[in-house]
Amino acid sequence: MTLGRQSWWAGVALLAAFVAGCAAPAHRSASTDQKTAANQAPISNTDACAARLHDLSGPLLLYYATNHKLPPSLEALRSTGMDMPEDLTCPVSHQPYVYNPQGLPAPNGMGKLIIYDATPAHSGMRWAVAIIEPQRQIDPLIAKVVAVPNTSFPK
Repeated sequence: MTLGRQSWWAGVALLAAFVAGCAAPAHRSASTDQKTAANQAPISNTDACAARLHDLSGPLLLYYATNHKLPPSLEALRSTGMDMPEDLTCPVSHQPYVYNPQGLPAPNGMGKLIIYDATPAHSGMRWAVAIIEPQRQIDPLIAKVVAVPNTSFPK
């Protein structure tokens, strides 16, 4: 075989392996899939809940930069004039996000969780906005969306 033909066959084999690896497992039942869809959502970087919390982070950062404090409520973020989600609930559980300006300790020890899911509707996890408050007046507030194990929340 020539080098070009070997490369072509190697590419075909790689594509076949990729396609086979992407196939869904045959042993899952339809009822299992329905339960997962109804009560849980897999953790993914394309999760609608994570995207919604990310969309709240912009107005949160602007509010903090303008007022030098966290807002009294999530509704107060509308005063920034920035686009933000109309619906302040998790798209999976349909429960309103919890806003806790005092925050809960972030599991990695860095910062605190101030906006988070009310329930662990994402494969036993909750999406949250974690912040690190500035140490100096010239430093910015840092906010990031993180998936947090349910065990990090009070019972």
